[in-house]
Amino acid sequence: MKSSLLICATVALTAAVSAQAADVVLNTSLPAVNGNYGAGVATTTTTANGTTTTVVGPGGGANRATAPTVFDQWYQSDVGGGGSVGITKSYTNDGNGAAYFATVDGNSKGDLRYNFNVAPVALSSLTSLSYDFYRDASSSTPTAFAPTVRLDILKDGNFAGSLILEYVYQNQTPAPTGVWTTLTANLNNGIFWANNAALGPTFAAANGGQKTLAAWIADNAGSNLTVYGLSTGAGSGWSGGVFNGAVDHIAFGFSGGLSKNFDFQVAGVPEPATWALMIAGFAMTGFAARRRNATLAA
Repeated sequence: MKSSLLICATVALTAAVSAQAADVVLNTSLPAVNGNYGAGVATTTTTANGTTTTVVGPGGGANRATAPTVFDQWYQSDVGGGGSVGITKSYTNDGNGAAYFATVDGNSKGDLRYNFNVAPVALSSLTSLSYDFYRDASSSTPTAFAPTVRLDILKDGNFAGSLILEYVYQNQTPAPTGVWTTLTANLNNGIFWANNAALGPTFAAANGGQKTLAAWIADNAGSNLTVYGLSTGAGSGWSGGVFNGAVDHIAFGFSGGLSKNFDFQVAGVPEPATWALMIAGFAMTGFAARRRNATLAA
């Protein structure tokens, strides 16, 4: 009986660890981005609510802040024009935080970026892509706008921009406001648009620039399209008003084995399921110890 109880306690504690199987991205993992970037001034702050980087100054790429490039880690990218990005508890769908985005006008911009720590993988091997997003009711940009996820593409080894998954182009409908929404795609489902003419018609050519990944691959037949990373963000060219929102649970899979399921969290906020399992595990451990002491006393 003693061994069984101890095994149960061990299993419970192991389950608590397994409950965090998602690739957790803590706010404290974001680098401190401070100082001047062109005419933009970057400031990174960390509070109990999380970590946020804001860049005050004029719009334009020359005035945006980007942390040094790293691999297998999310970092701030192209933040400027009064835009803010970070990982906070301002909006959260699971109680532990989410990636945060805010813009103040059409010049604002803010991204989080992730580069694979392996060689670029074939776009044709993508099996799934999904993310959750939130558009706050305080946003005054047109209702079409919500955070996107972008696959960063190489064409025959050369930079070819991104293929972008955005809610409004799935059914030509506005983004929901005040609720968390999940957007999913694979090679044959989900509409992507391109921001670089190297792949074909760009966003401006709406009739030809919005299609499935399978169609993008077919239209680039004879070329090798690979993915070297991805990003998520808001702003840049969004007309009028402010935007406040968030992204969480970015997940992707490739048939070659590369897969991730990112859960953005503020440090020190365990998942509710993890707390429950840990408490159960500790209770079992205590019960086993008491049972063992009682047996020895006898």
